[in-house]
Amino acid sequence: MKTNEIIGKKIIDKNVKEVGKIAEMTFDKKTFKLTGIYASTGNPISKKYHDIKPENIMAIGDYLQTSTLKDELIEDSLDKIPKSDDSDIKSSEIIGKKVLDCNGNDSGKVSAVNIDIENQEITSLTVSKAATFSKATECEIKQNEITGFGDYILINKTLDFDVEEKYESEEESDSEEEKVNINVE
Repeated sequence: MKTNEIIGKKIIDKNVKEVGKIAEMTFDKKTFKLTGIYASTGNPISKKYHDIKPENIMAIGDYLQTSTLKDELIEDSLDKIPKSDDSDIKSSEIIGKKVLDCNGNDSGKVSAVNIDIENQEITSLTVSKAATFSKATECEIKQNEITGFGDYILINKTLDFDVEEKYESEEESDSEEEKVNINVE
């Protein structure tokens, strides 16, 4: 499941009381494990945030169910989501980050963070690279191919977007040939 499919889901406590909505997810940079989920409540002017620990997550489906009671979360509310430290990174900080391959070349930008709900960890990142005159091409980077998070994301391989671009250009030339054949008497 992608993080953008999880952000915005409603959260309910063990007494089936609505707590808020998922506003952010944080992950450990080295183990890729989920380190926290932040729930948001209130309106945009007086919004409060609540830290939900991974061990308190009972299930994630259409809703996130937490074993923490709503009153307990309200007692420990935050005015804003804390900044990432050296060991954690927010899902919103990963999206849009440039990916550099093992040769130091720009491989595109992260367009999605894919997670395994059961194991509560990042399984892969989807990288998109804009193409001239056609839609962006995508490639998936597995967890074991990521070597570091910082201002950029480093991977231990090179990505080959050319294969897909060649295939698309062959399809375009085939469709042009068909147009020519249709107009021939």
